Amino acid sequence: MSLEQLEVALGQSEEELHLLLSDKLDLANSHVCMREAALLQYYLQGMCWAQDAHLSPLQTSFTMAVLDTLLHNVTEKGMDFVDNVLEFAKALAVACHCPPGAEGPSSFLSPEEVQSLIRFIRDSLFQKYQLFKALSSGQEELLLSIEETVDVLCIQDALTALEDGTATHLVTPESDINQ
Repeated sequence: MSLEQLEVALGQSEEELHLLLSDKLDLANSHVCMREAALLQYYLQGMCWAQDAHLSPLQTSFTMAVLDTLLHNVTEKGMDFVDNVLEFAKALAVACHCPPGAEGPSSFLSPEEVQSLIRFIRDSLFQKYQLFKALSSGQEELLLSIEETVDVLCIQDALTALEDGTATHLVTPESDINQ
């Protein structure tokens, strides 16, 4: 997107951004495809974060480029987590670089914005790294087929009323209720 388009997008609601990104990223099946839904959500979170952080269109463009690069490293290059963190650090170094002899804060992002971006990337990509790896390698069915089994033990003495006001049918074993 151009800077003018980003400026307009930064003024839109989340629903409008959802439609805009769905169209721009050609993710028409995001309502039925887990991979497309995850991608759309990832980029939508980035745009909403940029709005909340009051970033300029240029800073938003940088942020979205970083998001795209990091995701590309996972999905296309199969880059491991540590190498991707190093790539992120390199991008931040460029954004934080102050030209020699410059007076005052002249870096692209302020220290507060950098810290906020680090937290956002940590929460949006790095904590879900294995999910994105699985989605990019065609293992969606594995994500959907994971089952959890919980065994419930019913021991009569273990289920005692915690307060005098607790109804006795809540602590009576099921076999007594069915009789």
